[in-house]
Amino acid sequence: METYKVIQWATGVVGTSCLKGVVRHPKLELVGVKVYSDKKQGLDAGELMGGDETGVIATRDIDEILALDADCVLYCPLPWHTDEICRLLESGKHVITPCPYYFPFIQNPEAAAALTRSCKNGKVNFHASGCNPGGIAERFPLTFTGWCNRIDRITMTECGDCRTYSSEGVMRELMNLGKTPAQAAKNKLKEMLAKSWNEPIDMIAEGLGSKVVSYEAKHDFILANQPIETAVGIIEEGTIALNHYQHIGITADGTEIIQEQIWYCDDIEQTRLQSKMEIPRQSGWRIKIEGDVNLNVDIDFPSHLNQDERVAQGLSTTAFHLVNAVPLVCEAPTPGIKTFLDLPMITGCMGTHVTERSPGTTRTDASPDRSGPAFPSPH
Repeated sequence: METYKVIQWATGVVGTSCLKGVVRHPKLELVGVKVYSDKKQGLDAGELMGGDETGVIATRDIDEILALDADCVLYCPLPWHTDEICRLLESGKHVITPCPYYFPFIQNPEAAAALTRSCKNGKVNFHASGCNPGGIAERFPLTFTGWCNRIDRITMTECGDCRTYSSEGVMRELMNLGKTPAQAAKNKLKEMLAKSWNEPIDMIAEGLGSKVVSYEAKHDFILANQPIETAVGIIEEGTIALNHYQHIGITADGTEIIQEQIWYCDDIEQTRLQSKMEIPRQSGWRIKIEGDVNLNVDIDFPSHLNQDERVAQGLSTTAFHLVNAVPLVCEAPTPGIKTFLDLPMITGCMGTHVTERSPGTTRTDASPDRSGPAFPSPH
């Protein structure tokens, strides 16, 4: 059995879950950890994730990370830097990340070209994955379109009570929570966010054999009517406590594809907000397909979990999707950017057993064919 050597880059909320996933995965070996703070420098990876010692010591030195003998890097910083990703690829290491670029060819052609060039130079692959984007936004909707023939509209909605979410950068910068309306209007990340949510829209269109011909972005919000306590501090009265994004693409064949996020700092009753909006669910995701077959697919965690546990498991889904993609990304042929349209199904891994599916085959012969895309491409 081949084992893949993995470096964990950044150990925030998602990165720490990645560490746990790598250590438990039967096909992976942790060989390096990149951290940013002085207090994490020199610590064992096990101490960073609250587990047993691993013998792998965290470092802030990028050159030290680049020099490591490794197959793949799980790159999880916020903010991310395309030039760092390219350096890793050039060093001969596959890169998997929850950061963009999920399907960058249309929204970010310059980044796509740079990543592709670095992949070819390093003879490796790049894959952006995660939960949303990185699963709910594109992979799962495409899967359910296989039950349909005419598709009029696909909507992916994420609803989340974010009071226990502990990433200040995500809460205050990406989600605009705690900003004034004027600050949100001037948010430098607005254009980047639109491109990030349009990438899954482009990928779905590609998977359907079409292309997007028009885009629209809508941004609504509701302000707090009182101070609201959160894991990243107080959301002050008069600042944004519910943020509602919609990014919409219309394909050449008339299918409407909508990416919707409703992030808020309250319970479903919204008593701490100056007004209310209809929220389809308290926390979780809904994939809605409308056409000749109409589907509502809800993805949620068990109701007995408290909000802290739901948030923790939600972040873990991002991390574990990255971890489970490592063998497939490392094995994918033809160096380059690999999207969900290019990879086989990503599954959890509990062992290394392979069933012989034809008489006389070897374990290698019986392995899944990884030469073609998981979804047919029109190109």
